[in-house]
Amino acid sequence: MKRSVILALRVLLVLVFLVLLGGQLYVIPAFASVSANDFPEVAFLAGPYTVIAIVGIACVQIGLFATWVLLSMVERGAIFSEHAFRWVNVIIGAAIALTILTLFTGVHLLFVVQVGGPGVLLAVAAAGIAGASIILLMVVMRGLLRSATMLENELAEVV
Repeated sequence: MKRSVILALRVLLVLVFLVLLGGQLYVIPAFASVSANDFPEVAFLAGPYTVIAIVGIACVQIGLFATWVLLSMVERGAIFSEHAFRWVNVIIGAAIALTILTLFTGVHLLFVVQVGGPGVLLAVAAAGIAGASIILLMVVMRGLLRSATMLENELAEVV
């Protein structure tokens, strides 16, 4: 892989990480405060939902960090190793956690608190489908990595 592509991806990973960090530190707490003032009937949810949103963003950040580590392994030519599978599993685990958090929050909002309406239902359904798609895609990618690792090991034995 070209060094310029790796550098560009690293710059984008850092930018996304920083934007998400800004969201965790400033945007989500401010939005929760405004929402609590605008909708006092559900103000008691501001704290727990803020924590859930911050943890959800942390799941994405964990996935970004794991991607950074895998990118470093690609740069060193060490991607076809057992160590790479741990980081792919971290990405899968973070995606599972984020999907569960999203679905739990949506179900709680719609069926326990009984607010939100069709827009929230559609958003939660879309997030669930997107999360499941990412999880399944990463499982397929892990399988491809496993196959490529086995092929490289067999080739190394032949040479």
